[in-house]
Amino acid sequence: MKKSQAAIEFVIFVGVAVLVLMAYFWISNNYINMTYKQREIISGSDLVKELKNEINLAARVENNYNRHFKLPLSINGLDYSVSVNGREVAVTIGDDEYVGLLSVEIEDEKKFNSGETILITKSEDKVSLTKA
Repeated sequence: MKKSQAAIEFVIFVGVAVLVLMAYFWISNNYINMTYKQREIISGSDLVKELKNEINLAARVENNYNRHFKLPLSINGLDYSVSVNGREVAVTIGDDEYVGLLSVEIEDEKKFNSGETILITKSEDKVSLTKA
């Protein structure tokens, strides 16, 4: 075997190894990004469920019900907003929106930001939300 042939085979081997390594990093990066996105989806959906349960609970109990609900400071390090309009509660994280349906009608549209405290009250058979 000549030296030039050995050198060419070595360069080809290194080139293939680099391509395999790049493919591995690309697949790993995609998997990590997918995992973070799934975590964001689960966290957004969980917050919608918590809010929905709190508001529906207020609708089922007697009048003069008060409850403070503290929104998390962030979801996976991201700011978010909450809006309640009619029978719909929505959490918006970046460009994604997670929505849940309520069993009670909320008359005015309410908007809240991350970290705020929501006062959920029921009086005269109407549930209302205000910033606390």
